[in-house]
Amino acid sequence: TVLKYLISLFTDLPTEYIIGGECCPMCSPGNRVYRHCTEYTSTSCIPCIGSTYLDKPNGLTACIPCTHCDPGFGLMVKHPCRPSSDTVCEPLEGFYCTDPTKDGCKAAQRHSRCKHQTESPSTDTVCTNCTGDTYSDGSFTSCQPHTQCDTLKRLQIEPGTHWSDSECGPQTSPPIGLILLVLLGPLALAVVIAVIICVRKRIHSKSGKMISGCCIILEGDVNSLFNEETEPLKSSRA
Repeated sequence: TVLKYLISLFTDLPTEYIIGGECCPMCSPGNRVYRHCTEYTSTSCIPCIGSTYLDKPNGLTACIPCTHCDPGFGLMVKHPCRPSSDTVCEPLEGFYCTDPTKDGCKAAQRHSRCKHQTESPSTDTVCTNCTGDTYSDGSFTSCQPHTQCDTLKRLQIEPGTHWSDSECGPQTSPPIGLILLVLLGPLALAVVIAVIICVRKRIHSKSGKMISGCCIILEGDVNSLFNEETEPLKSSRA
């Protein structure tokens, strides 16, 4: 006991606490005293439960309530509360910290609106200009990229500036002429090829009639055309 007392004098964190004239061992972080020590028994400790914590060695009989990150004060949870550590808060989007701590923030305030610019995340008064293909209408905490109308298959009506986004029109569609060309092009090509083949194979009769593999007859009937074509064959046999 004397050795522990001497160690506690030369260290930042004591290891014992005095209660009822007894030097009792402290509970470790995340635990509280359930029953103090006696001359014959050591300290009895139990864990912190619920939304409570103790982040240091202690001789307390109750744990400390966890900090609440109140959105009404511009705060949200960065790290949740644990038995051995308190909640760590940080500013909400659009807020900046007015009371910083080692790991987080105790209080925050809404950014003043930066006209045609974007706010600095560290202070409320410093604004920085957007550069390149980015913009901010004053409500963002960082510059945003311009909308690319081409990637959305839309026509660009107004180009983007450093304080406004690009304005895109309705989604574009292929011209009707192109659609007809794609649909009717192969059919028209097939017709042209068929006509060329028929012309190359055509046979002119004496009367100016024409027969071919396409079965085209310009005038007369089939029987007369057949008779005219077969007469030379009969005369040659005779």
